[in-house]
Amino acid sequence: MIRVGFIDHHLRNYHADVFLSLLRGGVGCGRVELVGAFETDPAAGGDWCADNSVPRLASAAEVVAASDAIIVLAPDNIATHRELGRPAYESGKPVFVDKYLSTSLADARAIAQLCEAHGTPLMSSSALRFAVEVEELAGKLVTPPETVLARGFGAWRGYGVHTIAPAIRLFGHKVARLIDTGTGSFRMVTLDDGTGRRATIEVRDAENRQEVSPWQVGALSRRRYEFATVTKFAEFYENLMKAVVRFFETGQSPVPLAEQLVTCAVEEQADASLAAGGAWVDIAC
Repeated sequence: MIRVGFIDHHLRNYHADVFLSLLRGGVGCGRVELVGAFETDPAAGGDWCADNSVPRLASAAEVVAASDAIIVLAPDNIATHRELGRPAYESGKPVFVDKYLSTSLADARAIAQLCEAHGTPLMSSSALRFAVEVEELAGKLVTPPETVLARGFGAWRGYGVHTIAPAIRLFGHKVARLIDTGTGSFRMVTLDDGTGRRATIEVRDAENRQEVSPWQVGALSRRRYEFATVTKFAEFYENLMKAVVRFFETGQSPVPLAEQLVTCAVEEQADASLAAGGAWVDIAC
């Protein structure tokens, strides 16, 4: 039995609900027990721990002490990940960080360094990286893709990762530079690996954003594009939690650390490129 603890900014959020349901259901398969949770800023609307029969603990350190593995959530407060999860990063126990490590590449590096110093296995990813359609597409590629394209929706900061992650999953984590030639509500980011290979990431934000820019990804291999639209929403959360449970069991992350860091770098440096009027910005993770 793997004893798992949640550390969050506020537990009353969709990810906490979905992760709990999956870990207690078919994904956990009786191998996972949620032994406690801590939140720094409880949201209004009731006691999440009491509503879900989860022991409420008084600190992140108590969660770490009670657990074999830890999930750092705060999906709407990514910038808090560095300090919120510090006791977990210093624990030596496997830690999954929800969505991505940080809105700041410097903080993401600091998290990785803490984990390395304490022998703590680290995994972080958007669930979209594990979408059924993305995995099926990857399986069709007979050679590494010559180019990758990804489309999605939402605000770039905090939600753009759901488009970035599938793109990086297929393109690879070797990104030398990027350029954002979009606008505040329409991001058009081109990644360059330094050898001439490029990927494009398009993210739109509007009232009907999901209608006009659904999550899609494509890759060119041997003069043929393989292309997919993500429609199986429940499955990508399920696949993510399956990967997390395996990670907790083995201590081996399916997402390389370099990929975790470059995901943060792409989000941050696209803003730098846009602020510079659409200039190329070097990536150094």
